[in-house]
Amino acid sequence: MVTFTSHEKQVLDSCLLILEQVDSPFASIVKSRMQDVEQLASIVDRAPSPSTDLLQQSGMRTTETLAKKLVEHGLGHVVDLPTKAVLGHGLTVSKLHLFGLLMKLLSAIEELVSVRSNVEQKYNNLLFTLMAEDLYTAIISTQENDSPWMQEAVHELITMWDLRTSGYLETFALAIRELWQARHTIVPTLGTLMGTIEIMTLSALLPPVWLDFLLSAAAVEEVGSSLEEFLFDVKYEELVELRSIMAQQNITVVSRETAWQMLGKEEIPASENNIALALYKSFMSRQQQAKIRAYRQDPGPKRSLEEYFVIYLLMSEHHQSSIKIF
Repeated sequence: MVTFTSHEKQVLDSCLLILEQVDSPFASIVKSRMQDVEQLASIVDRAPSPSTDLLQQSGMRTTETLAKKLVEHGLGHVVDLPTKAVLGHGLTVSKLHLFGLLMKLLSAIEELVSVRSNVEQKYNNLLFTLMAEDLYTAIISTQENDSPWMQEAVHELITMWDLRTSGYLETFALAIRELWQARHTIVPTLGTLMGTIEIMTLSALLPPVWLDFLLSAAAVEEVGSSLEEFLFDVKYEELVELRSIMAQQNITVVSRETAWQMLGKEEIPASENNIALALYKSFMSRQQQAKIRAYRQDPGPKRSLEEYFVIYLLMSEHHQSSIKIF
């Protein structure tokens, strides 16, 4: 396993060189962290592949048998996970923290300005890798064994466990980032669910893959609700309360800012400087709420918008004429 991609290594070496040139005490810290990550990577590399049969007994463990087990039983406790999956996840987090350290140094050491964009890009890419793994895990954990996209999700997760990458990662990361950026440019208005989707599909800021996804999912109420959560940064339960208030006051549409005021919430927090980090925090919050609804069987979206989108990508890969998210 390659500890750092060629571009990651180039960025790290450039940062280290600059820190050494300015005689920064952080140079030795960064160098030490890099060595720690390399040592962890060597341990991950020695861990057996998830599809390896350690007992070397024919038919005991293959990628197909592991996929079958995951489809039939889902993901249980951490003790059920392959060693390489757990160690590999830790490696990605360790790399994220290394680039996170450099992100903090960017504002403290002006000489690092020349590498700012590259450091931010690498940090963001690692965040999206973690998000993708979380999404595949969530999809498989739903135990919808007969879903046509389940097998594809399982194979993608096994690939991430083994190689720390996914065939859909680049498309997913770019599309999600573009939607998050559009979220701050488009002025959403809460009225009817279909109205929200129509506003998004009419926007020239969205890439074609998002337009296709929204059009295919327009009739699915839970997908529309997850889109509203994404756009307004408000939970589904709060959206229900907001619509009740709007009906009582005979209001047909409201903006994001007005929605927060009507709900008596604090002012909308200032945008996170790092787009990917803000998105990841929002995703984790919405994903947790969706899990709670699914467990309790409460009304509202049982998945985050990102999860619905990944399922759409998994289905689209097979070029099906009629894509169903449920």
